[in-house]
Amino acid sequence: MNFDRVAILVKKAALEADKVQAPILQSYDLTVAQYKFLKKLYYSPKDSVRVMDLENTFSMTHSTAIDILQVLEKKGYTTRIVNPKDARSKIVSLTDKAYAEQKELEALGEEMEIAVTKNLTEKEKEQLILLLKKLIGE
Repeated sequence: MNFDRVAILVKKAALEADKVQAPILQSYDLTVAQYKFLKKLYYSPKDSVRVMDLENTFSMTHSTAIDILQVLEKKGYTTRIVNPKDARSKIVSLTDKAYAEQKELEALGEEMEIAVTKNLTEKEKEQLILLLKKLIGE
């Protein structure tokens, strides 16, 4: 079996990135997936993100997204409300706690980015971003 295939290397890189990021998030008792949800919510207009949007953004199943949201709710970071435009869907909202910790969590994002890309030059990072976006059709 050839382990130099793009799909295998992309998956290995993603797993390695998660492994590097996990200890950084540990002090906030957050997983990488939970952090990604919070980051998406921070950078979206308030009360505009549906559960379905999170599923699509992170290419995950509905049940996986719900599991992550339930934990974030228990930790006091998010709530879900019925979408006033479509009662069949829910809007995910950030809590006051989430907003209070936003600057600290954003700083962790920078720390994680540096840790994940520490072996790359600036030019290599730019190339990698370009290639990954092309790979996923952006």
